Amino acid sequence: MEEIQEKKKKKYRFLRITYFTALHLLSAFALFLMLTALAVKFKWTNEKGTVDINNRYFSSMAEQYGTDLKSKKANLNKQESLLLQKIGLLAKYNPVDAAKINNAYLLTKDLSVGQRMFDAAALLLKDNKMFQKELRKIKAKNNPKSLFEFSNYAVWKTFCEAVKKDKAAIDSASRITGVESRMIVMCLVGEQVRMFNANRERFKQYVYPFSRVILPKNRGYGVTSILEHTALQIEQNLINKNSPFYPGDYFYKCLNTTDAAPGLVVDSIKAHQHKTIQRLIMGGDHFYSYLYTAFLIRQYQAHWQRAGQDLSFRPEIVGTLFNLGFHKSKPKKNPEVGGSSFTVGNKEYTFGGLCYEFYYSGEMLKDFPITSKPFVPVAELEQKNQAHLQKVQKAMQALDTIAVPSQP
Repeated sequence: MEEIQEKKKKKYRFLRITYFTALHLLSAFALFLMLTALAVKFKWTNEKGTVDINNRYFSSMAEQYGTDLKSKKANLNKQESLLLQKIGLLAKYNPVDAAKINNAYLLTKDLSVGQRMFDAAALLLKDNKMFQKELRKIKAKNNPKSLFEFSNYAVWKTFCEAVKKDKAAIDSASRITGVESRMIVMCLVGEQVRMFNANRERFKQYVYPFSRVILPKNRGYGVTSILEHTALQIEQNLINKNSPFYPGDYFYKCLNTTDAAPGLVVDSIKAHQHKTIQRLIMGGDHFYSYLYTAFLIRQYQAHWQRAGQDLSFRPEIVGTLFNLGFHKSKPKKNPEVGGSSFTVGNKEYTFGGLCYEFYYSGEMLKDFPITSKPFVPVAELEQKNQAHLQKVQKAMQALDTIAVPSQP
């Protein structure tokens, strides 16, 4: 009997302890919820805010870039150049973030985006003394210059605008011959720039006031200064299958030999009466200058290809050959770069060297890009230029009809 009562007491104590334990836990949880609600309401749990150590920097950066930057082209060009220099500096210390900034600028075309991204990265390098020293040097330069000295002259920009006016003619000659337009312009640059060296009329006196491509005097014909005998040999190489410079049957079909402008030739110079020369000096239209230049380049390429060499990615050799002439075209593995020498500003150039510098300088790259195919295959040209070939053929047939009188 006592054992039963003892068991009942233990069970009662267990239930009592369990009950009060649960009651206290529930009460404690309820109290916690009430206190939490009060803390939220009265903001007892809010931490005291602190001012970022870079607060002043953030404020200055927010106000640094004006919204009118895009409306000022000169200032925009200067700031773009400065940004690219700063990205280049950052690449020395952290190429990953420099690449991100560069890609963001190229994607958005928004200068302020690139500037702000750079400033954010530069902030994290504020304790890097070498970085900060180099950054101050970049900012101190008011007029950053290109490594390609010829492009640093203010009048060079005017010259570029003049060349761009001939873009349609240059692209047309390129499309017909399959010679990359930039390679054609390269030869034009060599001929035009050397007319303004220290031994001739100064660059500024000619290019700046006229804002056009100059026709040279007492040197050659057309804006690329093609000599009379060179022009005639270019035509002969188009039809002479035994010539080492013969580029293929397609190319002679491209040349409209009936085209000339005798009405524009008003002098008594004998050479000017020749249709070949008339095409080159045709007033206001430089198409044939570029076409004959492209023919000449293509003929050099044909000559070197027969010897197992390729001029596709050798603009310096193409420029040298263009300057020196057919008799200097001797295909070999390691050709010499050179040609005429001249001085522009304080720097001496060779014709081939200047052509090389321009070709890879990035100047006028948007209008005359570097391509992966400097010489388009003939089969491809024949397909693309059917309309032009038919136009030339009709012109030639019309001439034959006039030349041969009809039978009675």
